[in-house]
Amino acid sequence: MDISLKKNIIVGYLKKRKATKYQGEFIFRLGEMLQQGFTIGSALEFLLLNFDRNHHESICLIRSELNAGTPLNEILQLLQFPSTICLQVFFAEKHGHLPATLKYAGDQWKKTEEAKEKLTKLLQYPLFLLFLLFMLLFLLNHFLMPRFEELYAALGFTPQGGTFALIAFLQVAPPLIMTITFLFFITFTMLFLYYQKQTPQKRISLLMKVPVVSSYFSLFFTRLFSKEVSYLLKSGFAVNEVLLILQQQTMHPILKYIAAEMNATLLLGHSFAEAAEQIACFEKQLAKLLRHGEANGRLAEELFIFSEFCEVVIEKRVKKMLAVLQPSIFLFVGIVVVAIYLSVMLPMFQMVGSV
Repeated sequence: MDISLKKNIIVGYLKKRKATKYQGEFIFRLGEMLQQGFTIGSALEFLLLNFDRNHHESICLIRSELNAGTPLNEILQLLQFPSTICLQVFFAEKHGHLPATLKYAGDQWKKTEEAKEKLTKLLQYPLFLLFLLFMLLFLLNHFLMPRFEELYAALGFTPQGGTFALIAFLQVAPPLIMTITFLFFITFTMLFLYYQKQTPQKRISLLMKVPVVSSYFSLFFTRLFSKEVSYLLKSGFAVNEVLLILQQQTMHPILKYIAAEMNATLLLGHSFAEAAEQIACFEKQLAKLLRHGEANGRLAEELFIFSEFCEVVIEKRVKKMLAVLQPSIFLFVGIVVVAIYLSVMLPMFQMVGSV
């Protein structure tokens, strides 16, 4: 059956935001049920009865796909699950730790959704204040300031120095903010479309040139690589076999490209650590860890621990960013409110002083 047709059969399933928040719980429960001895088919059917309003059509689809031998990662793709979850399931079907991987992926996705909800709640009130501030500036420039300018002209008063600069700034602020926002949106859209058209090698180069994005991308990618390679090595695969498995997946083009590059380096006679050193988006510690793990024969265990370390660092950085974001917006709003007050009062004081 054509993939687009399959997607139309289950259109609406887990697409809306309200449904998206339950994807993590769905995957986590699927892992739990597999650990308790349920088959994939029976577990999916049970969960769809509880999570999917169109469960009848979805269950029919899943039954036909399972009977056709379709892997679980492809079924999850048909159910519109994120590529990050499907990628982890793809690897789990290779290394055999499917229930544990599903529980981990579900837990991670729930944390991601919780972080998004927290960010939304943090920004709701500040963004509302920014909107009110913008309206206040609009009313000030179109109703109040013209009256003051008439008064200044009648009294023969001209604002000087800092007062003049403050009034001029408040007058140009609304159109300036709208222009900057529009240009930012257009620039971001063009850059995103440009990024989507690039090869994996070029994408890595672009991401690593952006100061803040590069550090997060490096941590995320190193964590992904370390965890999946760890599981595969624990399952008895050799390093070159692990890299071939990474190349087989199609959900993460950058990972596929890097695996091919590292495999080519290995074929030239270099070590796993030396191959990792050639990859720009890996954390610098990864190559050192690979050397240490190969030397003591605990490479799989050390990679898994390192992936957990990367995860902790990511969570700390995200929390730190969220802690700074809201106060920064409040500070900006406060500064502009004080500027509005001064733009009204300072000319009055100057006129009184000149009398």
